[in-house]
Amino acid sequence: MIEIKNLSIKLGEKTIFSGYNSTLPDEGVVMISGESGIGKTTLLRVLCGLQKPDSGNIIGLADRKISVVFQEPRLLEHLTAIENVALVSDRATAVNLLCELNMENEMYMKAGKLSGGQKQRVSLARAFAFSDDIVLLDEPFTGLDEQNKQKAARLIQTARLAIVVSHDAKDAELLSVDEKIQL
Repeated sequence: MIEIKNLSIKLGEKTIFSGYNSTLPDEGVVMISGESGIGKTTLLRVLCGLQKPDSGNIIGLADRKISVVFQEPRLLEHLTAIENVALVSDRATAVNLLCELNMENEMYMKAGKLSGGQKQRVSLARAFAFSDDIVLLDEPFTGLDEQNKQKAARLIQTARLAIVVSHDAKDAELLSVDEKIQL
């Protein structure tokens, strides 16, 4: 179990969280939703250690391997799709994950030449190549058509724990969400 205790974060003059408490399961798919600017992405950044809270703490992440899919793909544009994924794993794993996400024909293309949806799938493959223990996903279906959303959803459901931020209520159905958190 992951416990968020008395989390407080202020960005400039805006209070994002003030004494926020929540408990997350050790496994399954958790959907975090809420209006824009409420703190969904900030919460993911705190969970993966990219942002320190002003106060409070998170218990239950020690010895857990966390991977992240950000809202915008963070790929090395001069590397191919397969090279981007293999940065965190081996080449065979990279090939398998890219094929699973319908990227057979694009895996040797430079990331800078890929479309937005293709870049998103490479980002998903890289996150899962790194770890499927805890995967944090910020709007993971951005730029994906229905067929590729289905493939991505199947991959996301293989994570031990997937924490997904989404504005789209249909994503919860697509992912068979175990728990919903409304911020």
